[in-house]
Parts: sequence; C-alpha cells; structure tokens
Amino acid sequence: MANKRMYIVSGGMIHCDLANMVCMPALGTAKENQVQSIWAKSPVTCMIIENEDGLVLYDTGCHPEAMTVRWDEGNRLRTPVEIGEREGILAALKTLGYRTDDVTHIVLSHLHEDHAGCIEFFDKAEILVSDRELTGTMRLYALHGDMGGYIKNDIKAWLDKEVCWSLVDDEEEERELLDGIKIINFGPGHTFGMMGLLVTLKESGNFLLVSDCVNTAANYGPPIRFPGLAYDTIGYQKTVERIRRLERKYHAKVLFGHDIGQYSQLKFVPEYYD
Repeated sequence: MANKRMYIVSGGMIHCDLANMVCMPALGTAKENQVQSIWAKSPVTCMIIENEDGLVLYDTGCHPEAMTVRWDEGNRLRTPVEIGEREGILAALKTLGYRTDDVTHIVLSHLHEDHAGCIEFFDKAEILVSDRELTGTMRLYALHGDMGGYIKNDIKAWLDKEVCWSLVDDEEEERELLDGIKIINFGPGHTFGMMGLLVTLKESGNFLLVSDCVNTAANYGPPIRFPGLAYDTIGYQKTVERIRRLERKYHAKVLFGHDIGQYSQLKFVPEYYD
C-alpha cells in the first residue's frame, strides 16, 4: 500500500447564506412572506496525502490574505472567512515538517476561492485540474465579467508564477495518479468541471473526497437537494448518482465539501488517517 497517511487540514470557517449550499432552505408562505436569509457556518478543508512516490494535496484552501488584499469587496461580504494562525495549508505543512517545494502533485476539485487560493505557493508541483474548469475560468477572466467564486487576484498570481498545469479532459473519467490515489473526473455540476479523489489507506479504508460536488449531507440525500450555486444541475445530479455508485463499490467514506456536522467529527493535522 503506497499511501502512508492522509491528513485533513482545517482551512478556516466561511460565513455565508445557507442558500449558497442548499437551494431554498427556508420557503415563504402566505403568512410569512418575508423570509430572512439563514446565515450559516461553512468549514473549509483540504487534504495532504503522504504517498511513497510523492506528497499530494487535494485543494489548497483560501489565500491567507483573503480578507485584506486578495478578495474583492463583494466576495468578502458574501463569504467572509476566518482563518486561525494554525489553520490553512501553509501552517499545516509547517506543522508536519514539510516545505511547499516538497509537494509533488496538487489535485484541484475546482478553482473557486476557497479551494484554489494558494496555488501560487506551489510552483514546483504538478497542478491537476479539469480542462473544462480551467478553460471556463480563464474565459470569465478574459471577458471581464462577473467572476462569482473565481478571484481575479488568484488568477493573476497563477499567470505571474507560471504554475505547472496538467489538464484532465472530459473523456478521461478516471486517472491513477499514484498507487492508492485515483482522480475521479466528475465533469460539470457545481462549476464547469469538478474533480474528486479516491484514496485508499491500509487501516482506515477508502475515502471519496468530493469537495463541492456535494456540499453537505443535506445535498446528498436522498433525495438529492441542489445547491444554490450550480452551473449545471443535470450534471450535478449525475455526479451525486455516480458518487453513490462509487461509495457502494469501494465501501468508501464520502467527505463532503462544507458539512459542519461532518467537520466536527473529523481528525485534523497533526492527527491522521492511515
């Protein structure tokens, strides 16, 4: 078994409208026709996998200066994030005795601000992302339109650093990255192109890392509940159905993108799953 350990990194806590994660969480009625938003906590996580052939990250979390100079005002108001001094991917690697240059591969679920905010710190790593996702992100950037969860300053940093992109195209549904680490290319859903990981550990078994393919257990259902932010709802439904098949096939534990209940039950750096 080539995987030695998997660490889960706490990347801070986003505060946002619950409707971002679960569409229409509170419905109005004739008697209560002024329903207010539900302001909710949304944990940010990423993973470090120690493999005999490399050090792999799944996502990188938010940029450490997200709330000061990195994010635009709209993002800071819609999804303010709190990141503690010991939280985030950079702090986690330091705690474990690693340097950023020790990371050999980064698999990105997608390119939103809370998943791809620290790419620039890893200019020696192979950065794997959906071809569809990178193309859609760069198109938005070039057209100077509404960027939503994509951050212009993040993209500028990627271009300045000339990071080493490795694209996964639509036809490649799965890719064996290293022994015990398989990329699952889910295609469009929450964004233009979503990717997950299947990680196999000797003692802890199989984990499906699905990020915002499924934000929370409420989205997973059954029945499936769509997020408020979805590029392709048909693709989203197909992805959830595929995750269920993979969960059964591999007897895997599914780790959601932003589930506060699941978050409270996980082990974080320096603890690990082996």
